[in-house]
Order: sequence, then C-alpha cells, then structure tokens
Amino acid sequence: MTVPALAQYDWDVGIKVGDWFKYKGTLRLWEGDAFPPLLLDRLQTWNASDWMEYTVTDIEEFIVTFEVTTHWKDGTETVDTLEEDMMNSMNPMVIGANLTEGTEIRPETEFLGYPVLAKFLNASVMREYESGSRETNVLTYTDDVLGNYYHQEYLFDKETGIRVYYQSNATDVVDITENRYSYIATFELIETNVENWIVIPEFPTGTVMLLIFVAITVCVGIYRRKKLKGHTG
Repeated sequence: MTVPALAQYDWDVGIKVGDWFKYKGTLRLWEGDAFPPLLLDRLQTWNASDWMEYTVTDIEEFIVTFEVTTHWKDGTETVDTLEEDMMNSMNPMVIGANLTEGTEIRPETEFLGYPVLAKFLNASVMREYESGSRETNVLTYTDDVLGNYYHQEYLFDKETGIRVYYQSNATDVVDITENRYSYIATFELIETNVENWIVIPEFPTGTVMLLIFVAITVCVGIYRRKKLKGHTG
C-alpha cells in the first residue's frame, strides 16, 4: 500500500529500550454515516479505550519495536506489537532526536497509488509539564485525498523524538464507500518513565486550541452537533 522513496537521514535515536509512553486518545467530535470511517480504525480504538501504553522493546538502526498495551473501557487489556520505521512510516510515533526547523522527517512517497508529499518540521514550541518546559518539534500539514482534506498536527519531544501530541480533523469528507463524516480526534501523552520528565501536559497548546476552534466552527456550520451514539464503551 505504501511505496517509500529512498532517503538517508543522519539522525540520533533519542529513546532507548525500556522507555514507555502512555497516551490517551479522545474522539472530540464525530458526525457521520458509519463509524469508524474507512482507514480510520484508530478512532474506534481511541473512543473505546482508557489509555494505550507504548513500551520500547527493541531498536535496530531506525526500526523501533513497541509493545502496545491497550486498556479498554470495559476493564480488559490487549497487547500488540508495532514496528515503527522512523524513516518511512505514514503515522509517525517517533522521529530523530534534536532535529531543527525545516528538517525533512518523511520522504515523498505514494499511498494507494496517490502521491504523498515529503514532510518537513515547522518551528518548534515550548511545551509545559509538571517537571518543567521541554522544547517540542511541530509538524502540520493537510492531506488532500480526492478533494477531501484531512488536517494533521504532530508534536514531538525534541530531546527524545517521541510523539507527545497528535490531532487529526476533517470536515464533510467522503470516503470511497460514500460514507460522509466530520471528526476531531486527539492522542496525547499522559505519562512516561523517562528520567526527569513528569507529565501533566498542558492542554490544549495554542496551536492545538486554534485548530480545534476552527474545526468545530466549520463542523457546526455544516452539521447539527450531536453525541456519538452506540459507539462509546
């Protein structure tokens, strides 16, 4: 499904085996014909779970293996394995450490036969935690899938390269099955065992708050907002 372009990145890996990162996924807005929409199964996972913990179990060059424990709202837990290719993955969990504005973090590639542009870091921001401020790399872009626009924002801790925040939203989009929908979803770091890093995250950041307000305003103008029915745990 994905054909990566050749790329050579001279990066340092900022995480190590044994590090773990716990996240909370939240479906903040949903309006649509069928749930979850095609290729967005993660929205259902986030909506039905309390948290997801990613533990680094192996690092080989730029391939990072995570053991992913999902704690579901019904009290059960499941364990899966994620192999992250830091050079080519479509939905990055980790990038190189101490990267700077303008750095290419994903090469130009293809997805389902459609071109996907290379990704470059935007300016960094400071993100506040209980243990103090940490510099954070920002990646924002919009995917155009046959005239349907999906807005993405990633925040990566600069020192470790790990994702600390992700937001995705779309308004009045239609997939290939003719399912029409709008949504806002977030995925945020809530705890880690990394030394000297106590996570009580600021939420939302200024950029994230702006994106949420814009997305909600547009969505409300098109739809009557209502609660997700029949999909909460």
